Amino acid sequence: MALLLALDSSAAASVAVLRDGEALARWATEDTHAHAEVLAPAVRAVLAEAGVAGAELDAVAVGVGPGPFTGLRAGLATAAALGLAWDVPVRGVRSLDALAHDAAVDAFRHGAEEFVVATDARRREVYWAHYAQVGGQPTLLHGPFVSAADEVTPLPAYGAGAGLYPEALRAVPGWEAATPTAVGVGQVAELALRRGRGLVAPEPLYLRESDAKVPGPRKRAGA
Repeated sequence: MALLLALDSSAAASVAVLRDGEALARWATEDTHAHAEVLAPAVRAVLAEAGVAGAELDAVAVGVGPGPFTGLRAGLATAAALGLAWDVPVRGVRSLDALAHDAAVDAFRHGAEEFVVATDARRREVYWAHYAQVGGQPTLLHGPFVSAADEVTPLPAYGAGAGLYPEALRAVPGWEAATPTAVGVGQVAELALRRGRGLVAPEPLYLRESDAKVPGPRKRAGA
């Protein structure tokens, strides 16, 4: 039996405790600007709700993005600190894989053998990836990428990126605001642990350089 704490901060922040892929407790916020402040209290709350102590966990699963620098750093740093404190392994999951996992049942129901997921990358771009249904599970074919919406493969599109650019993407009704969730991250991690494949290093997947620039050396007066 796998007991996991899952976190994702690639878009909105979310936390969940799962046992064998079933959520025992979950928390999420739509705020995309305060991940560092809210994640630690949220972890305490979901563990208490689930009646689980950190040291009882088999692993911490964390979404690695793609996503903005600040949000991803907050989630990955929190996961690393918890893993160290509780002496449990930290496993990485591509956040778009978690969104694809959430969307797969709907895609299968509508006969979509291939589909894309897309989230907001700002700067009028989206993070996206292309999946196929294989054995009832979404399998990554291409990506993740960051690009303008009109460069995305023309397939049914799940996620908030599709909702932002309906003129360019074939947004699936009901999924126009969807973002990766901690429950999806935990379920992907649980499947990967059982199969012995599919996890990634718990390191940030940025896809583009930071807007923050390291200042150059100051010029001396009179130079």
